[in-house]
Amino acid sequence: MSENTSVVQIDEEKLITDLEYRFQYLCQFIGITEQDIELIHGSAPFLGPKVDGLVDAVYDRLFSFSCTKKVFFSQREKYDDPSQTVTLDTYDLNKPQIGMRKSSLKRFIVRLVTKPYDKAMLQALDSMGRIHKAVNVDLIHMQALLAFVQDAILAEVFKMDTDTVDGEAVEGLFVRLRIS
Repeated sequence: MSENTSVVQIDEEKLITDLEYRFQYLCQFIGITEQDIELIHGSAPFLGPKVDGLVDAVYDRLFSFSCTKKVFFSQREKYDDPSQTVTLDTYDLNKPQIGMRKSSLKRFIVRLVTKPYDKAMLQALDSMGRIHKAVNVDLIHMQALLAFVQDAILAEVFKMDTDTVDGEAVEGLFVRLRIS
């Protein structure tokens, strides 16, 4: 670190207890600005119609690995007909819980590209993280999935009409958002 660089003081306890403070820290650390969030929202008209395909691709990917598929399989008794005998191999994407989860993910993605990043959004993000932790989804699977989703979004961003949105800026933004 050069002599002229100051260190930003961070309250580490507050990172754990205050969602807005945590969000501000992450934005500052990664370099996300209000203009970047405006770019995300500006990409909504283009990315919105792609959400169904993106969500289908996410669940196809999740069901193509035993370690991620078993997370859904282990929750089946809460959602599926208990009279049906299924195994991990025969458990498929047509089950009621998968339809519910796909709908939830679609709403969440649309919210990410259309709604303000306010306290309600941060609480929804935190809640989603807590739910995944409660059902014992290992961090490695979350990171892998987020990388997969980011790559899928980037593939769509590369196709964007750059006359209406600064495609290069949006691409750079989604690259910086990679969490894996």
